[in-house]
Amino acid sequence: MHGRTAALGLVLGLACAMPALADTSSKPFVAAFPREVKTTDGLYNTRRENDILGLLIDDALYYVDPETQEAVPLAAASHEFVDDTTLDITLRDDVTFHDGSPMTAEDVVYSFNHIVDEAAETRFRARIGRWLDSVEAIDETTVRFNMKYPYAMVFYDLAYYTKIRKKDSYLVDGVMTPNAQQELKLGSGPYRVVEYLPGQRVVLERYEGYRTDSPKAVASMDDITIRIIGDFSTQAAELMAGGVHWAFNVPTDIAENVGRTGRAQFVAGPSMRVGYVALDAAGRSDAEGPMTDLRVRQALNHAIDRNAIVDNIVRGTAAPLWTPCQPIQFGCDESVAVRYEYDPEKARALLAEAGFADGFDLTLTASRDREVMEALVGYWSEIGLNARLDYVRNVAGPRNAGELMAFYGSSGSFSIPDAGAIMPDRFVLDQERVYTGDQALSDLVASTNATFDMDLRAERFREAIQTITEQAYWVPVFKYTQNFLLSNDLEYVQPEDGMPRLFMARWKNDS
Repeated sequence: MHGRTAALGLVLGLACAMPALADTSSKPFVAAFPREVKTTDGLYNTRRENDILGLLIDDALYYVDPETQEAVPLAAASHEFVDDTTLDITLRDDVTFHDGSPMTAEDVVYSFNHIVDEAAETRFRARIGRWLDSVEAIDETTVRFNMKYPYAMVFYDLAYYTKIRKKDSYLVDGVMTPNAQQELKLGSGPYRVVEYLPGQRVVLERYEGYRTDSPKAVASMDDITIRIIGDFSTQAAELMAGGVHWAFNVPTDIAENVGRTGRAQFVAGPSMRVGYVALDAAGRSDAEGPMTDLRVRQALNHAIDRNAIVDNIVRGTAAPLWTPCQPIQFGCDESVAVRYEYDPEKARALLAEAGFADGFDLTLTASRDREVMEALVGYWSEIGLNARLDYVRNVAGPRNAGELMAFYGSSGSFSIPDAGAIMPDRFVLDQERVYTGDQALSDLVASTNATFDMDLRAERFREAIQTITEQAYWVPVFKYTQNFLLSNDLEYVQPEDGMPRLFMARWKNDS
């Protein structure tokens, strides 16, 4: 927090010298992203920035309605279950790629085969390959999905974890090339990419061939420029100067202070994202390491004051987290979770009972939310541990290699209101990020999505949450806030699921 104090003063000083904003009727819409868009192809990056971009330039088969939170047809027209594991989807006949060519069943088959192809290295191979056995074209507009088991999340997966590419999009001189669509030229959404400068900006223009009855047809901006601005104080200054109109995930201290100037709107919106520390209960990094002892894991949970973290650091709409999921999701029953209230004395007693009265060396590896991470390390130091923060560019490499004793993670569940969007990825052992070593739990969590019986799913989720919290596999920390800064001439309402939909932004003076 200290590093932002001077920057806040600069931002507020700039506000005093800024002219009133001009008429907005003809200007392009500019959004600020804090992190680089390394590719415009959403199959190869799962950052929230790519989620937002993907909704603009891609149409999946289904779309999550922001009002009902239900998956509704988008490129699809309808579907029919032949049986519990066979799903036939009929495509609309008016969906086109940005070169004007129609989307066909062959394109869909090609896309899903590419997604699950190990050589293609897409980010969703494991997710889709877990349930998809095969896909085939029945005719020009009908696609059959043969599933390995009844899969409760199928329509959400078709909405968020897949993209439809024109057949052979990844072939370069006849060779499959994963980064062939790094600058996506053949999307199918309401906007198309006209310029992509990595690390600087992505420029979009409205696709004139987009159908008028799509749920995304509400888009009113003719042009959207996404600027990469890594410093939030700079984002805020640009926003008040009129160079940016929309920014998200702005730290609360900056957002609150800028909002007070009256030069921009501060809106604290909902978020599906949760933050947690995963502990090496399986002993992947050290077979006899301290994290393999339940009492140590319980001690780490009791050592932290979640309320203080939320009230003093995160603020906004943030709240303490006690579950391995977001409680607003289906299946995430907070009442069955074991709560580890802040009790440093109990934490010290548990460490002593486990044979660590003199503490041990603890390294927390993280790549985001540095102030929260420093607070966690501080709490663990207070109970006698030699705790340190290893703040790295990317946790994924050492995490997936099994090298970490404790690492910070977060999940926005792709804004899907179902615990099945987070728990299998965090507790099923076929995922490299899982450090529980608990096969029974893995099987139980996997089974939560393997039935269409919602009562049975809820029962299995409750059992899994009890086990996860009893065993203290995680240190759940907080439910995120999502802070937006908007120019005063912009109208934007953040949907309850936390997924920003930029095509819903419009100028206040639009008729």
